[in-house]
Amino acid sequence: MSKVAVTEAPKPNTRECRVASVRFLNQGTCQVELESSAGAALSYTAGHYLQLNVTIDGQDHSLCYSIANRPDGKCPGRLQLFIQNGSLFTEKLLRRLVQLCGRQENLTVTLPKGHSFLQTDLRKPHLLVAAGSGISKIKCLAEEILNRHPDADVRVYWSNKNIQDFYLLDEFQQWEEQGRNFRFTPILQSEHREWRGRTGFIFEVIKEDHSALNNITAYLCGSPQMVYGTIDQLAPLGLDEMNCYSDVFEYAPREKKEKVAV
Repeated sequence: MSKVAVTEAPKPNTRECRVASVRFLNQGTCQVELESSAGAALSYTAGHYLQLNVTIDGQDHSLCYSIANRPDGKCPGRLQLFIQNGSLFTEKLLRRLVQLCGRQENLTVTLPKGHSFLQTDLRKPHLLVAAGSGISKIKCLAEEILNRHPDADVRVYWSNKNIQDFYLLDEFQQWEEQGRNFRFTPILQSEHREWRGRTGFIFEVIKEDHSALNNITAYLCGSPQMVYGTIDQLAPLGLDEMNCYSDVFEYAPREKKEKVAV
């Protein structure tokens, strides 16, 4: 487990929010906008996630989602979530959020949560890696890094299984045009006749682009298999797990290998 992944985080607070909007980004992903009911600022750092507390069919649920927008002083009470509709439960959740949209009825969120928030030296190169819905956290980090340090050296890699799983590509490409040292690479896992971009496993594409990763700071968002697998595959290029940040380190730490007496 990476030591940098256990940096002390601020104490979470619970706040009431209303659902401001719900809209589809693609066929399977919704963007949900929340606003603080009291108009108060919601305190968090890019890379944090929140706990959404909502009642569905009479039962209370606490669900964790990465915050997709950077803290903005102009709209300090706004939160953005990307919710992937991949199950019957998520369908019910989205239906409930649509019901709440524009109404005075509130729900509560608990934030900030997580240890892999932005806390690194932005003068150093950063590698931001996402698989699937993990792009919400990576998008937030990229947005904040560019706001703080427009000339920061940032490489974003986003992998999906299907073409229709991509969204907000225009926004990322606009950042690439504006940021002198910002590069965005969408990756489809397998060849497709309608895809003109890169294909393959995410670590393979990163290896094609980099000969050394010794001084890189990396933030990774995806399944435990994806995160640990990517770190291990890139270790021969110099990527040090001590310089990596991921929520996976917190909820799915690597199993410690017992020493064998010889």
